Amino acid sequence: MTNTHQRLAKLSYFFGFERLIAPVLIKLIYWIGIVVILIAGATSLVNTVDGIGRMLLTLAALLFSLLIWRLFSELLILAFNIYERLVEIRDLLAAKGTPAATIQPALREGD
Repeated sequence: MTNTHQRLAKLSYFFGFERLIAPVLIKLIYWIGIVVILIAGATSLVNTVDGIGRMLLTLAALLFSLLIWRLFSELLILAFNIYERLVEIRDLLAAKGTPAATIQPALREGD
């Protein structure tokens, strides 16, 4: 294969949605969100002058926010990982020559 063919194959691979870029973007947005949450939490801690109870509550809210942000990001990435695994299974079945399963309707027309 020539260099031009390799480049075209890479473009075809990218534009044919064989490889998804959303998980990479989700990870980037995750880290940006972590920074934003930490800055907001630090600002809230500095601005809390009502006592130790309020500071502890702010710290707990900061930790809870980080946990929720992580869980949300993992759920998004999980959806894309499931898709990638299904594509791998499809490709393995195609390589073995096994026909893909057909989906049968739950109810027949007369039911």
